[in-house]
Amino acid sequence: MARKRFPRNDPADVDRSASAVARGHRHDCPAWRSPRSLARHRPMNPASPPAPVAQERESNRALLDERIQAEQVRLLYGGLLVSTGGVLLAVAVVVVVLWSVIPTHVLLVWAACMMGNQVWRLYLRHRFNHRVPDRRTVARWATLWAIGSGISGMLWGAGSFLLFVPDSPVHQAFLMAMVVSVTSAALLLIGAHLPSFYAFILPAMGPLVVRNLVEGTTDNLTLAFISFVVTIALISFGRSYHRILIESLRNRFENEAMMKRFASQNEELDRARQVAEAAKAQAEAANRSRTQFFAAANHDLRQPLHAMGLLAGSLAEKVKDPDVIALTNTISASMEALEGLFNELLDMSRLDSGTIVAKPVHFSIRQLFDKLRLEFDAEAAAKDLSLRFRARSTFLFSDPVLIERTLRNLISNAIRYTSSGGVLVSCRMRGGVPWLEVWDTGPGIPADQQERIFEEFVQLANPERDRRKGLGLGLSIVRRLCALLGHELAMVSRPGWGSVFRLKVPAGREPPMVRRQPVEPVIEPGQLSGKTVVVIDDDVEIQAAPDLVIADYRLPGGGDGLDAIDSIRQRFGRDIPAILITGSASPQLVSIAQEKGFHYLLKPVMPAKLRTLVNFKIKGNGSPRSQT
Repeated sequence: MARKRFPRNDPADVDRSASAVARGHRHDCPAWRSPRSLARHRPMNPASPPAPVAQERESNRALLDERIQAEQVRLLYGGLLVSTGGVLLAVAVVVVVLWSVIPTHVLLVWAACMMGNQVWRLYLRHRFNHRVPDRRTVARWATLWAIGSGISGMLWGAGSFLLFVPDSPVHQAFLMAMVVSVTSAALLLIGAHLPSFYAFILPAMGPLVVRNLVEGTTDNLTLAFISFVVTIALISFGRSYHRILIESLRNRFENEAMMKRFASQNEELDRARQVAEAAKAQAEAANRSRTQFFAAANHDLRQPLHAMGLLAGSLAEKVKDPDVIALTNTISASMEALEGLFNELLDMSRLDSGTIVAKPVHFSIRQLFDKLRLEFDAEAAAKDLSLRFRARSTFLFSDPVLIERTLRNLISNAIRYTSSGGVLVSCRMRGGVPWLEVWDTGPGIPADQQERIFEEFVQLANPERDRRKGLGLGLSIVRRLCALLGHELAMVSRPGWGSVFRLKVPAGREPPMVRRQPVEPVIEPGQLSGKTVVVIDDDVEIQAAPDLVIADYRLPGGGDGLDAIDSIRQRFGRDIPAILITGSASPQLVSIAQEKGFHYLLKPVMPAKLRTLVNFKIKGNGSPRSQT
């Protein structure tokens, strides 16, 4: 396939075209186009800025040039007083030195013309200072100054003829020195404006060169040559001075404009920052309000849900109608789903609002495992699953409360989705670093779905959205907790074999021992009316001891469930199995419950869960001394 070639202009053709244009044969030149034709045929340059941007740049450049011109004119008129003083001094010196060799009337007329020109220029300065020039009048003021400079230069040039002493080389050298000195001094002022500079230096120095050339003597030719060289040097220096001055003015104004832009941008950034901070504060306030709402709703709704669940369970035991039993079972399942909803939404709200702050300490992983075993033993036993805890690394450094919450979600998920086999919770050393791991023999997770399970409300094994199987927030909470703690979270899963979730936690050291003061009972058994009934007989206290104590944490009369359980245990002289029911389990309460060896349940307590835990405790499995 032939490759298409685009026509290119040969350099020789371009040169010929340019020559044709120069000769005026524009129609004979194929490369020539009129400006309108060029506008139609000029290709678009993708790198060129858009038209509005280019127009804005041109406008800014024009404004900058106007500011520079205005500053030039201001510098000219601003230095006129000093310039006038120098001119008067130079005129006076010339008159005094040449008074005896030049006719008096010539000197006086020349001096009067110089004075008149300066007076006129001072008048212009006065008008200039009282009428601030705008962009339309700046050029006119510059022209007036150039006219004054030209008149001054012509007067000094006329002096080269009127004040020239033919037979006195000394006076000739003096006159040349005065003209060169005045021109050099004026350079610092009129160099700001090239038209004024040329209007002065050419008529001032030119006649001096010509007058010496006319004389024709060797000395005059030497003076003419020196005057010419000095003139060229002054012109070169004046142009350089002008260029440096213009560049300095341009840089100054550009810097000022840049500073204004920066100031404007800073103001905009400050306003944007204030708006962002206000929005952030509003969002944080909304998050706090949401968290407070969930916390209040969580606490206030647990009590009626707890009562509704117990009443539904009691109703199911008293009726024989299958429809009523099915209805009570549905109510119990709904209560259990609501309990999970409250817990998980409250956790999500606290994590999103930033109210949960990690507080890492050194803690024992074995104590944490004992606490979790007490919580999940009954649930695993109800599904005939083995639940094992193994800890090869004893101490970790992290937030034990958040680690416990993370493991609780992982263990709960593992038990929920495992139908046979068991769950293993371990702390193993891998590469010298402790890893907390939760293994299960569940169905496993496909590789293409392993990332989705950490998203909110995603449940792979619950497409029908059965709330009894959870809400799909557990693993999302786990990921957020790990991010808050700064711990690496990993997962390995194989469909049909199970899954393992790993959490990398820094190693810790043994914390200092804290001696706990024994809890003195502050409640008498008689104050437990309505909570637990204990029959006491002096002869058969041990035989009549209850098999299980179930106590609410908050009791009337100034005591609590912990005191009640301690009182009953002391009364009968042995550690009676106990279950503590509470609306909100604080870390201190959970730690005390684990230390004293009884389980705790969060309200609302579902009858089925309570019945399962009661059977588990009465059979002897709930005793911490019987656990391994």
